[in-house]
Amino acid sequence: MIIGGVAGGLSAASQIKREDHGAQVIVLEKSGDVSYAACGMPYNLFFRDKPVEDLHALGLDAIRTERGIDYRLHHEVVGIDPARKEVTVVDRELSREYRESYDYLVYATGNKPNRLYLPGFDDDDVFYFKTLDDTRLVKKIIYEKAPAKALLIGSGYTNLELADVLCNMKITPVILEKSATILPSFAEEIRAKVLEKMSEKGIRLHTGVDIIEKKGTVVRTATGDFAADMVVVSIGVTPNTNLFTAAGGEVGVAGAVKVDRYLRTNLPDVFAAGDCAEHYVRQLGRNGYMPLGPVANKQGRLVGSNIVNNNAMKMFYGIDQTAVFKFFDLTVATTGLNERQIKDSGAHYVKTYVDTPTRGAFPGGGTMRVLLLCEIGTGLLLGGQMIGQDVVAKRLDVLATAIYKQMTVFELSELDLSYAPLYAPVWDPLLIAANKAVKEV
Repeated sequence: MIIGGVAGGLSAASQIKREDHGAQVIVLEKSGDVSYAACGMPYNLFFRDKPVEDLHALGLDAIRTERGIDYRLHHEVVGIDPARKEVTVVDRELSREYRESYDYLVYATGNKPNRLYLPGFDDDDVFYFKTLDDTRLVKKIIYEKAPAKALLIGSGYTNLELADVLCNMKITPVILEKSATILPSFAEEIRAKVLEKMSEKGIRLHTGVDIIEKKGTVVRTATGDFAADMVVVSIGVTPNTNLFTAAGGEVGVAGAVKVDRYLRTNLPDVFAAGDCAEHYVRQLGRNGYMPLGPVANKQGRLVGSNIVNNNAMKMFYGIDQTAVFKFFDLTVATTGLNERQIKDSGAHYVKTYVDTPTRGAFPGGGTMRVLLLCEIGTGLLLGGQMIGQDVVAKRLDVLATAIYKQMTVFELSELDLSYAPLYAPVWDPLLIAANKAVKEV
């Protein structure tokens, strides 16, 4: 029995059927959408006639017939009885309640957006851009009401990507941020480039803003009033754990479901995966919480395999906190530990960065900034961040691989990376950054 049918849930279900064709697998999904690519939601807004359903990872018929999964939409689990190994389910379409028993239960309920419980923020022109239903609503207001200005509350990945999209749709975004700065996990040298691009594109950013209320089309704050035709709130997420804790389940980091290295919870024969669960951070040697699509899919797959092979389970190998997002012509990316985490660990480190072309003498390239965080003395790679045009994300993946293998900057500087003017300078940006770091560790 799997509660939640998006990334972690569908991955678990698929892996179970892949390894045990005879297994009965039931997925209970309370929404009307099957698993979907949430990271593609901002870009779907560009295309008026492109259905939101194109973001579905797999069609419902394919899930049921090709994979043999009993996938039930609009079925909400409202109770878990771990002693009787039963769940109570409400079929929202038929308005009926029923119970299902399980041998193993996978809790994959994802997370929910943090909301502003302030006057006016339940208006129809306020959106929490988290689900496909949210995408449908935002798309509807964009194409039916043609808003000229959008107020984006919060300055994380989602709203920065939305700012990019809205600008290209000729809708003026204004960003309000409660904190003193944006992107706190990024180094100042990376953040400065993002702010520079904001200024270039004419995006107004207001930090240190305390919101009071929304009245009509005006959002009142302690620092002034802001008028807008639509408001998007993206101020972080909270793991969906109410159902789990009501059944006696334990939570851990950031209120996420507490799991061991095999992704088992404290409830018997109950596993957890995805955005509702903790994630083991390899460099820290402990669980953290970084809800992203890749980790949800990996955890789901492992849970499925561990259920089938319950006498020979494998540990979740963990994450290195690799992430990337687009901001206009810039790619912004990070992997490994950030400066705050390194300082908290007590490690002595050096930070170096270089600005370099992305290609040789060939049209179409750009420039990028590569920033490395290394342990003083050993040269061990602790983290890295990049920002720039052209091929940035795949270079970050090289760095993520190096961190996974616990390489030093000395070893990084010796990598035999490919060269042709169409793709890279003779000294790749990674090698230039590593050579500079070698001189400073």
